[in-house]
Amino acid sequence: MKPRKLNHKTIPATDPDRAYRFWRDVFDLPQAGDSQHRHLQLDQSEITFVPGPASDQLELLVRDHQKELRQHLRNNFIPIITEEERFNHKIAFTIRDSEGNLVTIEANQ
Repeated sequence: MKPRKLNHKTIPATDPDRAYRFWRDVFDLPQAGDSQHRHLQLDQSEITFVPGPASDQLELLVRDHQKELRQHLRNNFIPIITEEERFNHKIAFTIRDSEGNLVTIEANQ
């Protein structure tokens, strides 16, 4: 997956380590920092996992096309909850992350 932007850089998590692994592995977010203080980064901003109730406001923009994105989600055993066509030849898939957050992923058709 080729992530571009994430609308919120603070993500609610009941288990920050599990959330870290999910976002790193499923969304292919780059790691930064040393092994003691590692974190994820996107669009030159650090992503932070904090305690709190699950969110339904997370939106991730990716460079992928829908065929590749579908395959990537399938390979990671992530079911697509909803999908909708958007303006300018875009499509949005909604999934849940490991912490129950609803994440909308917008890709190219």
